[in-house]
Amino acid sequence: MAANDYQNSKILTVQEVADILRVHRSTISRYAMSGELRSYVIGNRRLFKETEVWAFFENRISPESRVDQRCVFGKEKCHGNGYHPKTQS
Repeated sequence: MAANDYQNSKILTVQEVADILRVHRSTISRYAMSGELRSYVIGNRRLFKETEVWAFFENRISPESRVDQRCVFGKEKCHGNGYHPKTQS
């Protein structure tokens, strides 16, 4: 990373990350402690790079937005519960 890239990388606190992602501070701390969200500890402060926060956000996929591969059956309709009714011909 070039020196100029370091200068352009914004450093955020736990509260700032929580505000960006609209979750509680303890949720951010939990992600950081588990290693899911990369953080840096300086003294007694946990800090985050803004670019890494957005990368974390982009890589989170909710269960609702995952495509259920069992539901790709041409004309069959998926109900999300594993039940796949046959269509009437």
